[in-house]
Amino acid sequence: MPSTTRERVLDAALELIQQRGFGGTTVTGIEERAGLSPGSGSFYRHFRSKEHVFTELFERELDRAQRHRRTFERGPVPGGSSDALARRLLEQLEYLAAIRPLITLLAREHGRFPELTGKIRDALLDQGIAEETEHLRRDLPGISADEDPQALLAVMVAALTGYHLSREFFGRPPGNIDPSRFAAALARLLATPEPPAEQGGNDR
Repeated sequence: MPSTTRERVLDAALELIQQRGFGGTTVTGIEERAGLSPGSGSFYRHFRSKEHVFTELFERELDRAQRHRRTFERGPVPGGSSDALARRLLEQLEYLAAIRPLITLLAREHGRFPELTGKIRDALLDQGIAEETEHLRRDLPGISADEDPQALLAVMVAALTGYHLSREFFGRPPGNIDPSRFAAALARLLATPEPPAEQGGNDR
């Protein structure tokens, strides 16, 4: 489906802001990257200002992130299977890669737009951990409120984020451990096996 001019402007602004930061990005530069005539005023037919396009970028990327999260595998993990949990952790790593533009925007410009940063923190981090905690309670046998699944989720998020950032900043994961091995190891730490079923019959 062909993109609209508005979407092309947003895509161009996203590329430039990630490369040059908000301060180093100009309206004429956005127009040129979007395939519009620089200085023609085409930008202002869709956005009031550079701040406006930046706000719209945050909103668009946040919406994409939330829609992506709704595609995650859900349902009980049979027997506390670490294999099933590892698949879900791999989904989380793929999610972090998919929302890289949003993370980059936050990393570069969080101080300039604190309200937007707070909104995204609430939606992706705080709300995300709360929602995933409920899934963890329901899906993993043996996890109870007494075991503080919210703290367990925070540890998991920190581990996944650290792995992702290592790949981003250093060009390779910690210890050169590939995503499947990392997810499997983390799953083994998190999965709680179900207790064995009681044997029927009488002792002889």
